[in-house]
Amino acid sequence: MLDAAKKRVYGDTKVVTVIGQGTTIIGEIKSKGTIRIEGVVSGRIHSEDSIVVQETGRVKADLYAGQVTIAGEVEGNIFAQDRLEIATNGKLLGDIVAPRVSIAEGVLFEGKCTMKPPQPAQQERPAAGSGQQQQPRPPQQPVSQEP
Repeated sequence: MLDAAKKRVYGDTKVVTVIGQGTTIIGEIKSKGTIRIEGVVSGRIHSEDSIVVQETGRVKADLYAGQVTIAGEVEGNIFAQDRLEIATNGKLLGDIVAPRVSIAEGVLFEGKCTMKPPQPAQQERPAAGSGQQQQPRPPQQPVSQEP
């Protein structure tokens, strides 16, 4: 039987950090709370809660969060522990690793989608803005040794 008390609830409406329109950030962002992006970010973004890319948001970064919502443009890979949603005006050029995915009709998505929770090894990748786009690693297969 599943323990409902252990289910994490993400608060994409309880915003802790806002990157406003007209703001550009190059580097790494880490937050325990929700991050809302209305401006431009290049690098790597980590949130223990949610990342929301608004329609005006332009992101060139890998995103790591419990939940990710995209209404703007993202070039980079998404690693969501719970879910990814790409809204009608959203655009994603990158791979997805998330157990639940919602993609609206008419969305531009180019990449691969793996519907499972990200593994800890996937959390330590170079940022998408560092040159070449990183691909999620396939699960390691045990090597069999035959005589």
